[in-house]
Amino acid sequence: MFKKLASSFLLASVFVGSMVSPASADETTFQKIVFLPVRMVGSGVGTVIGVPLGVVKDGNRGAIKSTKWVAGKLGNEDGKYHQMFGAIVGGPFGALGGGTYGIADGAWHGMKTGYEKPFSKDAFTFKDE
Repeated sequence: MFKKLASSFLLASVFVGSMVSPASADETTFQKIVFLPVRMVGSGVGTVIGVPLGVVKDGNRGAIKSTKWVAGKLGNEDGKYHQMFGAIVGGPFGALGGGTYGIADGAWHGMKTGYEKPFSKDAFTFKDE
């Protein structure tokens, strides 16, 4: 019983201490220590949100690139029928490859921005980098 009460008190004091600390002040050692749990949770949440976003973003980008590549190999990258055939043949491979790459890309982006700017809009969205 006492251990549960002590751990709850410790956890509550860490959260209250992190909310009270000023966010725009110089980062002192105390502020880094107090803000660390918020950054770690922000990094974890950013990673969980970033992976599906990365899969969708990079899967879409990969499908477009592979469609254009197949259409270009058929002779005309901008041709209507070339792109239709490229979408049928190359699109799924590009979507799969891009989605696989998006897992790592989304996780890294979520970890990095979730740690630097926890729970901000940048941690939950992708900008073209």
